[in-house]
Amino acid sequence: MRIADRHPRPGMAVTVKTLAKRFQAIGPLALLLFGAWIVFTAKTNWTHLLLGAIMAVLIAWLSSYLLGGGLDPRMDKGFALRFPLFSALLFWEIIKANWDVLKRVLAPSLPISPRIVDFESYLESDLARTILANAITLTPGTVTLEIDGSRFYIHCLAEDHAEDPGDGTLQRMTAWLCREGPLEMRKLR
Repeated sequence: MRIADRHPRPGMAVTVKTLAKRFQAIGPLALLLFGAWIVFTAKTNWTHLLLGAIMAVLIAWLSSYLLGGGLDPRMDKGFALRFPLFSALLFWEIIKANWDVLKRVLAPSLPISPRIVDFESYLESDLARTILANAITLTPGTVTLEIDGSRFYIHCLAEDHAEDPGDGTLQRMTAWLCREGPLEMRKLR
């Protein structure tokens, strides 16, 4: 065997630098997935933490591979740090919407008047618009039907669900998370 056969080709060598670049591309997603693992398993012994870390890195790498590169550049460390608060506030909005729908189902005196409303969003990126569409759909009583450019079409269960959804809490929360839109609209409350 020749010496040249024992060493990989120059383009094939895996260096610490290339590994660091690869992890930098998938790191934020891996951290979010690992955090979700800890929250949902509620186990903190070393075997579960190690398994969670391995799974988080594998899923982040697979996602990066299937998407043909890194994740959206806006999903940086700041996004990863803001995401848990965004998730908690979204969870609270979901609880409030569930309570409203429950009251409407149990009390026939409360109106149910389905309608489709539309509004123009000030969010610029597809990432932010997708997050907003999913947040709207997750809250009971509303479903995002379509996004056409920056125009959202939403099905609402009742008339008061349709009151000015474009300036609503979910869009402000998404603008805060993604750091998009007018500065005065990037506030949580």
